[in-house]
Amino acid sequence: MKIVIFLLCLSSLLIACQGVEPQENDDYFDVLGLLDKQYELLKINTVSLTKEAIIDLDTAVTSFVPDTTQWKNELGIFRRLDINKPKWRGQYVISEAEDQFSNLTIRTYTTNNAEAEVKYLKLYYLANIADLRRIEASWQENNPVYTSERYLTLYFEDINNKIVLSAFEVQGSQKMMLQKKVPFSIKSMLDYQSLNLPQGF
Repeated sequence: MKIVIFLLCLSSLLIACQGVEPQENDDYFDVLGLLDKQYELLKINTVSLTKEAIIDLDTAVTSFVPDTTQWKNELGIFRRLDINKPKWRGQYVISEAEDQFSNLTIRTYTTNNAEAEVKYLKLYYLANIADLRRIEASWQENNPVYTSERYLTLYFEDINNKIVLSAFEVQGSQKMMLQKKVPFSIKSMLDYQSLNLPQGF
């Protein structure tokens, strides 16, 4: 029961992440544009989602085929990784390095701004940034009701020369006011039953 209640609370927070409009400033990587593109792909295909959630000491696994609203909710928290807002212009340092554990290059955006919820954003790619394989980020939130620290990961695969979302993870902890800190991990795997590409994808 505890894991169900926590997931409901977490879902409400994810839904609250909706409604974030793309920004005109494109100084940094366009996370919102990438998510919008993947959402359009998910809308027109039959894609099952298998989720493993570990909340404190409770574990639950579920599989289902999300509808369009559910996909928006599933991807909602990742929209918080948008660092292309005018207030963050010039606040992130960009660096690149070769990944020691793969053949990928890592582009990293980091900031020391204490107000920034996104502490870092890492893009793992092959020959160029369009050949993306993974996104990792640290996101923190503090308010009078709760504090939360989350590590977000998006995984991509090359299917028919198109970059397609294959899995995503949210790990971290959350502490509600007057309650203990609760660690959690939610891992989601996508299984494409079909793959029809939107026009211009």
